[in-house]
Amino acid sequence: MDLITIPKLTAKAQKVFNAFIRRRDSENGYFTCISCGKTLPIENMNAGHYVPQKNSSFLRFNEYNVNGECQYSNGFDEFHLIGYRKNLINKIGQEMVDWLEANQRTFKKWTRSELNDIIEKYGEGK
Repeated sequence: MDLITIPKLTAKAQKVFNAFIRRRDSENGYFTCISCGKTLPIENMNAGHYVPQKNSSFLRFNEYNVNGECQYSNGFDEFHLIGYRKNLINKIGQEMVDWLEANQRTFKKWTRSELNDIIEKYGEGK
């Protein structure tokens, strides 16, 4: 039996985790963007990272670090983190935002077991 490669397992875990964020941060097909505050249809939602994945693999699957964000803010607004930070403090508190920022350069090499656990924990409907 061939094992799924770590990159493919990571991609699957990311897809399942992002779907969880979309379910968590929406209601009746709508969500409010963490950055700009607009209420939009769920089709316009990304699972936006406060601390980008490229900066901290450690925070990649952290529920506090990833929130519903509109596609425009997440992809095109270079100042989106100003609103994101303000609204994130309101959502999770200053202490947790400080913790995320303190860990913004932390590297983590995810294991096969950890990735499978993420897929199991955040799988469809959970």
